[in-house]
Amino acid sequence: MFSEMFLPLAVMAASGAGAWLCGERKKLAAGIGTTGLILGILSWGLLLIFNFEKFSSTIGIWAIPILVLGLCGAVHSLAYLKGHGDERSNLYYLFYNITVASMLGVLLVKTPVHFLAFWEFMGLASFALVAFDFKSGKTRDAAWLYLLVCEAGSLFLILMFLAPEQSIMRFVFGLFGFGLKIGFPLLHIWLPQAHPAAPAPVSALMSGAMIPLGFYGLLTFTLNQCTFHQGAGIVLLVLGAVGALGGILFALPKTNIKELLAYSSIENMGIISMGFGLALLKANDPENPIVYFGLAGAMLHIVNHAFLKGGLFLGAGIIQKATHSLEMEEMGGLLKRTPFSGSLFLMNSAGICGLPPFNGFISEFLIYSSALFAICSGELCLMICGVSVLIVLALTGGIAAAAFAKLTGAVYLGEPRSQKAAEAKEQPILMTMPVLILFLLSISVTLMIGWTSRTTIPALFIVAVLSSVFVLLSAVFFWIRFRVLPGRNDEKRGCTWDCGYIAPTARMEYTGSAFVQPITDFCAFLMKPLRKIVLPKGIFAKEASYESETADPGLDRFWNKIFHLFAKLAEKIHILQSGYLHLYILIVTVALIAMLIWGLMLPWSGSILGGVQ
Repeated sequence: MFSEMFLPLAVMAASGAGAWLCGERKKLAAGIGTTGLILGILSWGLLLIFNFEKFSSTIGIWAIPILVLGLCGAVHSLAYLKGHGDERSNLYYLFYNITVASMLGVLLVKTPVHFLAFWEFMGLASFALVAFDFKSGKTRDAAWLYLLVCEAGSLFLILMFLAPEQSIMRFVFGLFGFGLKIGFPLLHIWLPQAHPAAPAPVSALMSGAMIPLGFYGLLTFTLNQCTFHQGAGIVLLVLGAVGALGGILFALPKTNIKELLAYSSIENMGIISMGFGLALLKANDPENPIVYFGLAGAMLHIVNHAFLKGGLFLGAGIIQKATHSLEMEEMGGLLKRTPFSGSLFLMNSAGICGLPPFNGFISEFLIYSSALFAICSGELCLMICGVSVLIVLALTGGIAAAAFAKLTGAVYLGEPRSQKAAEAKEQPILMTMPVLILFLLSISVTLMIGWTSRTTIPALFIVAVLSSVFVLLSAVFFWIRFRVLPGRNDEKRGCTWDCGYIAPTARMEYTGSAFVQPITDFCAFLMKPLRKIVLPKGIFAKEASYESETADPGLDRFWNKIFHLFAKLAEKIHILQSGYLHLYILIVTVALIAMLIWGLMLPWSGSILGGVQ
C-alpha cells in the first residue's frame, strides 16, 4: 500500500463527515462536501500523475472513470438536489464522498483483508445512495435488492480468497463475486432496479466507474493467477455475448429512461467481457494481435463507456429536473426547449451505440479487429470464437441503434405529449456543464488514439483521424448555422396532414413503443411481453389503448423462484427465533467456533492474511 495516496481519501471522507455534521444547513453541507471531494480528487489525480510509472500499468485506466465521474457527479449534484431531497444533503455528501474514496481505495490495496474492507465500504455507502429517496416503495425494494447483491458478492469473494490459487474453485467464486458487480447474465438483476431509484449523479458514478471495478478485481485476483486461460476466455466470451445481446434486447421495450440506460450498461459490460475473453484465448502469447487488440479494445471501452454513459445518466437527470418524470412516453419536443443538453444527449447516444465518428466506435473497432485476427488464425476454436463475436457485435450494434433512436425520438422529437414536457426548460449550467465536459473528453479520446496509433496501427489512425475531422466539421457547420445565420428561415409553413382526423393532437404521434414493436414482436419468444390491448370499436371509437410490459427473465423466472424457496426454508427454521437472548448468543458462539476451526484446518487459510503480491 502507498500511504501518500491515502491522504486524499481521508480528506474526502472527512469532508463527508463534516457535511453530515452540518445537519439541516444544506448549503453549508453541500459546500463542505463538494469542496473536500474536489480537493481530494484533484490531489489524488496529481499524485497519480507524479507516480505515473509506478501506477499506470495497474490502476491508471481504472482510476480515470472514478476521478472524472466523481468530480462531474459532485458538481451536477449541486443543482440536481435542489427540490430533489436537498433537505438531506448532509447524508448525501457523506455517503457520496465515502463511495468515491472507497472506490479509489479498492485500487490501492492488494491484501485480501484490506481489499474486502474497501469493497464492503463501497457497497454499503452506495447502498445508502441508492436508498436516498427512501420514501418511495420502489426505491426501498431496489435498495434492499442491491444490499443483498453486495453482501452475496462479498461472501463469494471471501470464499475466493480462501480457495487455492490457480484452482477452478477460485475462478468460479471470483466469477460470481465480481460478476455480481459487473452484471453478468442472471447476476445483473440489481442494475435495472437500482439505477432508476438512485439519484442521477449516483447512477452515472455507479454505471461508469463502479461496475467496471468488477473487471479490475477479476483480472487482479482471479484471472491473473489461473493457468487455464483459454477455458476462462471462452467463459468470458459466452457471458459477454449473452450479456451484450440480452442487455440491449431487453432495453428495447423499456419506457423509463434510466432503466433503459441500465440495460445498456449490461450490454456494454458484455462487449468489454468479449474483448477480455478474446485476449485470454492467446494469453500465453502476449505479442499475438488477438491479445493486443482484444485487451486494448476492452480497456478503451471501459473509458469510453464511463464518459458516454456518465453523460447519458447526467442527461437523464436534466430531463428529470426539466419534466419531473423519467417516462419517455410522457415527453416529446424537448429538443426545442432544451437544445443544448438535448444535443449533448443525442451525440452521447450515438457514441454509446458504437456509431462512427464517435469514440465508442473506436473501441469496438479494436474488438472487431481482434475477432478478425482470431478468424484468420487457422485454429478451429479461435475461428468459431471470432465469428461468434463478429455476429454478436453486429447484432448488438443494430439493436442498440434502434433502442437509442427510440429513446431520443420519443424524448426530444415531435411535440410534447404532456403539460410537463411542454413547460420544460434548460437547466442550470451546474447540470449541463459536466455533461459537456464528459462529451469533450470522449472526443479527446478519439484524438488521442489517433495520435498514439499513427505508427503502430495505421488503420486505426486513419479511422480516428476521419472521425475527428467529421466531428470538427460538424461543429463548424452547426456554429455557422446557429450563430452566423440565425435569422435565415426559408422554410414554408402549411397545414399539417391530418390523416383524416379533424383535430390531430400530440397524443397521435408515433410512440417509442410503436417504433420498436417489430423487433419486440420478432423476439417475443425470448422476451415474452405481457400485452393489454383495447381495440377501437365502431366508426367513432371512444377509447382504444395498448399496454405492454416485459419482465426481466432473470428476476421473474429464476431469482424470484429462489427467493420463494429461501422464504419457505426460513419458515422451517423460524423456531430458532424464540426470543431468548441466551439461545441467540449460543448460536453465534457455536458458529464462530466452527468457522475458526474450519479456517485453521484449511492448508491455504494463510493466503487470506498473506495477501497477493
